[in-house]
Amino acid sequence: MSSVSPRPNILLVTTDQQHARTVGALGNEHIKTPHLDRLVDEGVSFDRAYTASPVCSPSRSSILTGLYPSGHGCWNIGVALDQEVPTLSAALAGAGYRTALFGKAHFQPVLASGGFESPPNIFDRQFWRGWDGPYYGFERVQMVHGHADEPSSHGMHFGAWLVEQGVDPDRYFGPRGFHREGSWDLPEEYHYTRWTADRTIEFLEERSRADDEDPFFAWCSFQDPHDAYLAPEPWASLYDPAKMPPFVRRTGEMEDKTALHRAAVSNDWTAFPGRATGDPYDSDKVVQCLGWATDEIGEERARLWAATYYGMVSLIDHHLGRVLATLDRLELTGDTIVIFTSDHGDYLGNHGIWLKGPLHYEDVIRVPLLVRWPGRVPANVRSESLSSLVDLAPTLLEAAASGSSTAGATGAAGDAAAPAALPWVTGVSQLHTWLRPHEKSRGWCLVENRAEVDIYVKTLVTQRYKLNYHLSTDEGELYDLAQDPYEFTNLFDQAGHAEVASAMVRRLLQVSGEVEGPYPPRQSFA
Repeated sequence: MSSVSPRPNILLVTTDQQHARTVGALGNEHIKTPHLDRLVDEGVSFDRAYTASPVCSPSRSSILTGLYPSGHGCWNIGVALDQEVPTLSAALAGAGYRTALFGKAHFQPVLASGGFESPPNIFDRQFWRGWDGPYYGFERVQMVHGHADEPSSHGMHFGAWLVEQGVDPDRYFGPRGFHREGSWDLPEEYHYTRWTADRTIEFLEERSRADDEDPFFAWCSFQDPHDAYLAPEPWASLYDPAKMPPFVRRTGEMEDKTALHRAAVSNDWTAFPGRATGDPYDSDKVVQCLGWATDEIGEERARLWAATYYGMVSLIDHHLGRVLATLDRLELTGDTIVIFTSDHGDYLGNHGIWLKGPLHYEDVIRVPLLVRWPGRVPANVRSESLSSLVDLAPTLLEAAASGSSTAGATGAAGDAAAPAALPWVTGVSQLHTWLRPHEKSRGWCLVENRAEVDIYVKTLVTQRYKLNYHLSTDEGELYDLAQDPYEFTNLFDQAGHAEVASAMVRRLLQVSGEVEGPYPPRQSFA
């Protein structure tokens, strides 16, 4: 295979619900992530990267489309991304890229009766053995979704493969899931994290054997370290719960927070003014996805969860290392942009809460973002430039187009057609910032979270301040991230910060207008 290609290959590696501070080389001395550390050393780490929505389907849809949830329409889990919405994968495929997705998609509901990513379809082993795409612009897919031992975790391509290996899913999964935590007796060789890495590696090796010189866009989509907190050995025992770092919290910190905060931490929803649908998996979770409080589960169990979570991250890191080693072995490293990120974070016990939800602490809306592109992106640089996952699609399209502009009409790059721009895209290309990490491409990040029909939170982050505005209850939070990085003190109603709060609210209104759409074209004056 040619060692130099004018158009870069693209490998997007994502995790699900990974806290931004779970990378060893970025300052977490408690966690072992040697392969993530390698990416830090060989590329740029963006310390101020934010999700477009701290919920799986909306965030993944924003990555794929370059639109915010209010634009692409997938506003929560249980809502499908319209297959007519233009995608990054389709644009790259149209320009001659080989496109593939391995692991979690979650572009469609996973509990809707009769849905494509829902039971009973996901357990039709014969169907999944015979189908591998196309799907949302990906020419080839091998999929699994679900987390830990819940039933859907043994569906789709992964479930069909498990059965072919002689594994009885009933022994390790379900019936409802979430009834195990800590150590999982599922052998690591049959774990979905390994399976996702294996499928990605097979794709790379197949291209090499076929001497396929068309560039590729591959999405390696791990579905951990999402709860439930469960890992196979030896990863479940890699960290001692008693030696986990202390949780970030302060006595009395809820006194100036919103009604939603107070209800979530106390698990007392009698005074909460909003309506919610609840969680079908747990009647105690009034707002779907908003997890348990440490006061409910106890300190000992919380430390077990944190230790297991770290083990899940290290397991992913191990298999990321195998993927990176494959790029090295196939001499693809120099031609490939590698992006590592997560769809959103996890409270991870900080402020006394777990999982994710419409409490927009940095824990849940900020994500790791590592970019490596040898010879183009500088090595071992940390950047404070603001970045959003909604920027990935336009950035990667510009990167692919820049390669096309230097390619000839024939040869290794084929006809070198530049990918079509995505219409209505509201993300901004960060390519300039990738190449010059300290030169900013945006001055704000927006996070949208319609957690329930009656619970809608919008967040505006600037270089210094963050505003969380609760549209449903007309409450606000204002934090000075420079002085209060852990968001202990809400300045929104403090007299000395009224001018800043007012300016942030006005800017949020302006930003919301900027990202509206798409709109159908106007046909005439009237």
